[in-house]
Amino acid sequence: MKRRIFYLMALTVLLPAAISSCARTPEENVKELHEKVLAAHVKIVHLDTLQKTESGLYYTILQQGLGKKNTDSAMVFIRETIRDLQYDINASTDEAVARQLGAFSYANAYIPLQWPMGAYSILRGLEEMLLVMREGEIRRIWLPYWLSNYTEGGSTENSSTLVYDLELVKVVDDMDRYQIDTLEAFRDRHYPGVDSLARGFYKVTLVPGTGDSLKRGTSVGAYYIGKFLNGHVFDTNVADSALKYRIYSDEKNYTLFDVLIPAADDDDDKKSDDEESAIAGFVKCMQEMRYGEQAICFFHSDYGYKESGSSASSQVSSYLGGGIPAYMPLCFWISVPPKD
Repeated sequence: MKRRIFYLMALTVLLPAAISSCARTPEENVKELHEKVLAAHVKIVHLDTLQKTESGLYYTILQQGLGKKNTDSAMVFIRETIRDLQYDINASTDEAVARQLGAFSYANAYIPLQWPMGAYSILRGLEEMLLVMREGEIRRIWLPYWLSNYTEGGSTENSSTLVYDLELVKVVDDMDRYQIDTLEAFRDRHYPGVDSLARGFYKVTLVPGTGDSLKRGTSVGAYYIGKFLNGHVFDTNVADSALKYRIYSDEKNYTLFDVLIPAADDDDDKKSDDEESAIAGFVKCMQEMRYGEQAICFFHSDYGYKESGSSASSQVSSYLGGGIPAYMPLCFWISVPPKD
């Protein structure tokens, strides 16, 4: 610890000199200045032990990956923690980090982020690293500001070097197949023997209805609890359940959710997003229900938020993620009260 403090103190003395020296050379641009500052940091704090790429980022391998190789067209599942050059944490996907910072929220799932490779949606320096990583690998990356854009020459996200701990959790080449396999595994674990009603759509009746089927072309009220397949509750209109799962909000109205039951099976295709009262999987589940019934439905993201996901209504600044990710299978408990 004393040795580290010594190097940090030395850095605070030497870096201003390096910056001053750079500033006295008119032909040197801002990028060159940052390169020298970062090189000085690596030399003083890390004793030149880090590896460096041709693009100018530094990295070290914290844990060797032994799993599947990444590709330039895969979907990757990532855990990430971001620090500044003083190694103070700015943001993280880690629940333990959130608790440590006093920023933990039960509304957040703390699951790996999903990043599509080759889609210009990952910072260039991070994508450069990911391309040579395997599942299970963790790298600490010193990402200079000029590699914190999504396309070469594009605007940068960071104004200085940030330090990323990046873990490649999983590489998925076919998200559709991955979702189907995930849904089947969930079915086998919780509801063995249940057949799908359609590809990627399952319904399990918990309490049989005693009334009529829900009439097409009408609006029907329902109570619900929405979950990810790992059990994380992301939404409910049942006050007691919101309290139980610690996501209760005074701003939410815990009353029946009115859902328009389409007049025909193909009516959903004719609706705009503004006209839909619920996601397709929720509506499809209620189409199969009766008054007084309670059911569980779980389904592919084609019946949910598809490739766009749904952003969170509120964000904790130190948490990366939130909302419902793209390509996320969902599970709903739905209860339709008996008809008066």
